[in-house]
Amino acid sequence: MKFNSLKYSKKLRLAGFTENQSEILAEGFHEHISYQEVAKKSDLVQLDKKIDVVEIRLEKSISDLGTKLTTFICASSFSVMTILLAFMMFLHSGK
Repeated sequence: MKFNSLKYSKKLRLAGFTENQSEILAEGFHEHISYQEVAKKSDLVQLDKKIDVVEIRLEKSISDLGTKLTTFICASSFSVMTILLAFMMFLHSGK
């Protein structure tokens, strides 16, 4: 990103600023622009790669969680059925 202070100064003069005012504003604006904070294409490519890695890890975590949840539900259901069956056998043996 390049800033053309002469072009900016001319636009300010056309807008009604004096030559001195437009030059001071253009210089000040140019001095306060931080070029290090502007993202470059390579920064965006690296960010995109990091997002892809996080997406893959998140998908794997969700898949693992689904497997664990399914296992828990099946084990819990089996345990409840076993307890109910034992209780029914206990009630039936009492007759």
